[in-house]
Amino acid sequence: MATNRKNEMYKLLHDAYYGDGQFYDGSALIKHARESNKNYARRKKLAYYLNYVGPIIDSSVLPVFNDEIKRDYKDTAKFKMFLDNVDRVGTNLQDFMSRQAVAAKLYGVVYILVNNEATLGESEADDLNMRALPFLTAIEPKNVTGWHFNERGRLIDFSYEGVYYDDDGYHVRKYKWTIDSWEVRDEHDQLLRSGNNNLKRVPIVQWFGRNTDPRRVLPAPEFISIAKTNYHIYHLCSLLSQISDNQAFNILTMQSAGTNMTDVTIGTNNLLVYPSDTNAPQFIAPDSGPAEVLMEQIKNLVGEMYRMSGLNSVIGVESAKSGLAKKWDFERTNKNLVNFAVQCEKAEKAIITLYEMWAGETVNYSCEYPRDFNIDDVADCLAQAQQAFDLGITSKTFSLEVAKKVLESYMPNIDPDIYDTIINELQAAANDLEQSTAYGSELDDDQSND
Repeated sequence: MATNRKNEMYKLLHDAYYGDGQFYDGSALIKHARESNKNYARRKKLAYYLNYVGPIIDSSVLPVFNDEIKRDYKDTAKFKMFLDNVDRVGTNLQDFMSRQAVAAKLYGVVYILVNNEATLGESEADDLNMRALPFLTAIEPKNVTGWHFNERGRLIDFSYEGVYYDDDGYHVRKYKWTIDSWEVRDEHDQLLRSGNNNLKRVPIVQWFGRNTDPRRVLPAPEFISIAKTNYHIYHLCSLLSQISDNQAFNILTMQSAGTNMTDVTIGTNNLLVYPSDTNAPQFIAPDSGPAEVLMEQIKNLVGEMYRMSGLNSVIGVESAKSGLAKKWDFERTNKNLVNFAVQCEKAEKAIITLYEMWAGETVNYSCEYPRDFNIDDVADCLAQAQQAFDLGITSKTFSLEVAKKVLESYMPNIDPDIYDTIINELQAAANDLEQSTAYGSELDDDQSND
């Protein structure tokens, strides 16, 4: 069961990603020991949140769904309707998977319940008219309340809570699935409804953010350290704002012969007269040291967040690195993305397997998530291609392969037909050049013989 400590962790991750909750209303700030309530309230009102968690999570998820996932299946009427509306609120499978992928990466795991309508029609046409089909429900780890595995590691029961709203307000519902039954209870633990589970397995799909032992139902989130670091930056920014507010203006100092100076007004429209035997008035500035320390600390922490995420060579941090060092960093990023793509693919296939069991039809489903996320530097690729051509290797095949690398880097999303056309044109040009060169050599030989 998710403990209070776990729930606090999930709340921090949620608010850090969306910039909502405690970061929006300032409640994440901690009151100083001797701080007045008035100053604390003002500090919360002026607080601002620099969101780094959101871009980091998105950079770890969105590349997987840049393009439509390749899916192959038998296109039945029921399955097509399911794919177009998997959650009964109009979300298609692609959008559902990309949305829940963020939750899986953010919280470390998300659970997908593949449920079925309690009332079915008398025919397939009735089922289609009523949409009496399986549907998906996403369950965040904070809502998981219980589970058990048998000695073979098989999940034999799973419990979670949900909240729904009607005319009487919000209501808590407690759900429990076992391998042969299901039940729903209210917040007072009173049984509302129950039934048999004819699948003889718990229809729950575990979707992890990274490769994880399936018996770890609530694994430690991968990005909790980054969220806590962003939380600390939020506090440092508040301190920096406070220093700026208290010390933003310089102070005018001038010598005085002891006369009363309380009525002096300083401005751009008047004069300040001072005795001739005294030094001219001057401004003194507050010490900028504390603010500079805070700014340097914030900068270092931002770099650490991107380093921990493995994205320091991709976004957020600029550093002078050798080509080999960059390649290793990109390789790490690529492996992390591939690992997550594998988790997404496993989850989707498990979802469709449960759909087939509920719907009583086989759709011969297969899906293929990307396995390569290499990030090419276009300028570097073009420079390397020019260097390759400068070697003077007289090979038509070599030149075409170099041209293909340039196209893949410079035009990564080019239409396949256009790509084939360009390659065919290059092939034809290479053939023409080869023939012209051979013809020119024959003419030279004939002239030499003459």
